[in-house]
Amino acid sequence: MIKILVNAALPYANGSLHLGHIAGAYLSPDIFVRFNRMMGNEVMFISGSDEYGTPITISAEKQQTTPEEIADKFHREFLETFSSMDIKFDFFTRTSYKDHWKTAQEIFLDLLGKGVLAEKPMISPYCAKCGRFMPDRYIEGTCPYCGFKKARGDQCDECGRTLDPQELIDPRCVLCDEIPEFRETSHFFLRLDLFQEKLMEWLGSKDFWRTNVLAFTRNFISAGLKERPITRDLDWGVPIPLEGYDHKRIYVWFEALIGYISGSKMYSEKIGKPDYWKEFYYGKGVKTYYFIGKDNIPFHTVIWPAILMGIGDINLPYDVPANEYLRFKGEQFSKSRGIGLTVHEALKIVPKDYLRFYMAMNLPETGDSDFTLSDLQEKVNSELIDKFGNLIHRVVSFITKNKMEPLPGVPDPIDLKAVEEAERRFENYSSLISKVQIKKAFYEWLELVKFSNVYFNDAAPWKLVKTDREKCAAKLHTALVLIEYLDYMLYPYCPSSAEKIVHIIGPEGFSSFTYLDLKRTKKSYYPVSTEVPFEKIDLQSNNGNRLDLRVALIEEAIMHPNSDHLVILKISLGTEKRQIVAGLRKHYELSELLGKKIVLVANLKKAKIRGEVSEGMLLAAADGEKVVLLKPDDNSLPGERLSLDDLPFNMSGQITIEELRDFNLKIENLNDENVATATISGKQMIINRNGIAVTAYGEVAPGSTVR
Repeated sequence: MIKILVNAALPYANGSLHLGHIAGAYLSPDIFVRFNRMMGNEVMFISGSDEYGTPITISAEKQQTTPEEIADKFHREFLETFSSMDIKFDFFTRTSYKDHWKTAQEIFLDLLGKGVLAEKPMISPYCAKCGRFMPDRYIEGTCPYCGFKKARGDQCDECGRTLDPQELIDPRCVLCDEIPEFRETSHFFLRLDLFQEKLMEWLGSKDFWRTNVLAFTRNFISAGLKERPITRDLDWGVPIPLEGYDHKRIYVWFEALIGYISGSKMYSEKIGKPDYWKEFYYGKGVKTYYFIGKDNIPFHTVIWPAILMGIGDINLPYDVPANEYLRFKGEQFSKSRGIGLTVHEALKIVPKDYLRFYMAMNLPETGDSDFTLSDLQEKVNSELIDKFGNLIHRVVSFITKNKMEPLPGVPDPIDLKAVEEAERRFENYSSLISKVQIKKAFYEWLELVKFSNVYFNDAAPWKLVKTDREKCAAKLHTALVLIEYLDYMLYPYCPSSAEKIVHIIGPEGFSSFTYLDLKRTKKSYYPVSTEVPFEKIDLQSNNGNRLDLRVALIEEAIMHPNSDHLVILKISLGTEKRQIVAGLRKHYELSELLGKKIVLVANLKKAKIRGEVSEGMLLAAADGEKVVLLKPDDNSLPGERLSLDDLPFNMSGQITIEELRDFNLKIENLNDENVATATISGKQMIINRNGIAVTAYGEVAPGSTVR
């Protein structure tokens, strides 16, 4: 038995977790932890809410609320989300906990006393319009390295490079769009330059790291490490534990990393063993893993190890298995741009274990992977249900129907080889998961599923039962041994399903999913249930919300050359530009349309209207002769998906104008506001963005039709 520390990146508490987050940093460690505990290893599993990121303060200012309320909301949501996906941490901390403050401040003072931190003046962005110094993330512009136009002042999400706001091309304040000034202010810096050689030497032992992580880190360090500021002019964050710094805070990328240590301390207190955490951070032979997405690589392979080296005599990361991006139809998941699904939305479409199963097969471990619901349906139905679920049902139903007692019997060479194959596959699987090759390990399971089906077909118990019941019972026993191996291998990936299956096959002496249970020499099974372990999914039968409603921004409006009542609108959906044709000439001047945000049916089949292509349809309300455009929330972003209450868009492809007419869309007087609603299967739903109802640009009477 060995000790293993597993930390998963602390998610920012300013938005819902989508499937890209789960595939990037949370499913893999949960699988890894469950496997290691099954094998008898002692594991501590920590994560938590990162509550001092500037995206939280930006969200609070836009929503006219407090950062505390934003953080509280999403911390609760994170706990619900992880629970709904069977992702179980030993402790899920919050960086707003006072115990975290204490640990972060202690490490700050320790590093300051050792000369690892130094105070010096720096140039920071100052927004004259907002009247204050702005945190790096309040500044956006074009990345000087890759040209990404929405790079933040501290990092580019596209290429992963860490940045300084002064490096950005055409920098702007995200709150008011003002060009920032750059003024001098005093801050504390982490002396990364002191650790250049130590970090390169440490990396020399990491040849087992993923190629992308190792190459990125080496290049980052080789480019030369510089001092990096770890404080900011803020009121929201961990206070600096020195007098005279009331309006400055320890910055998030420094103190959030310390959440791993403070979280382990709080967990140790919780279980009544206050020094337990030290066994993982100071114990010899302990392996420490940090599961992250690729945008977090430099923070965990350069900055965090440097902090730990500064502390001294503490375990450095053993492995940092950073995943690449899970993309949705080729685009990066983005809640703000309406790309992909949140976990909450996905679980309304498919069960949690089906999501875990598909994402495990599709983990972006060595390169970006693509998520589609059609592929999920195909993989789950064919691999999990047709091959594995059907095998279980065939074996168990045969046993119960023929009142067989599956017993080992006299050893048969074919049966012995079958069990040996299961053991071999399990060893391969174990070796791969131990190396954090989660996806490749799962394919060992798939191969054993295929082998087990072939074994059962060749055994042909339906023939043996008529001629040799004893031999038939032995074959059935071997089939159950294979199923039990498969179930144990499935457990880290799909725990709820595995627990259900183990009770269907009924192994004697089962207590939990432990390797000792699996390897017990005398196995007896008591299948009494013919329950089908899985049900196939048919996403096409989900006739819920087929409207892909997006926020769009009108960038250009011109007259249609072949019509007096039609206009051609050039619109933006964030990363995508489109053209639509609309009958608005009698209702709006062209100049009135410019800059308006509209609601677009984005999956309406492309059409030509009077010779001009129209790629979608805007929604407007008609009140007799009066027509007004629907208006999404002011804070919505082009490309962001709107929803019909909590009903998810079912991703079933394009719809025709005839199908669109099946949706009963109207303006209703709700809460004294004329808001857009839809009726699906008799249920009224509000069209909204993050719970904010969509209204109209001009007043219309309740009951007005939306088209």
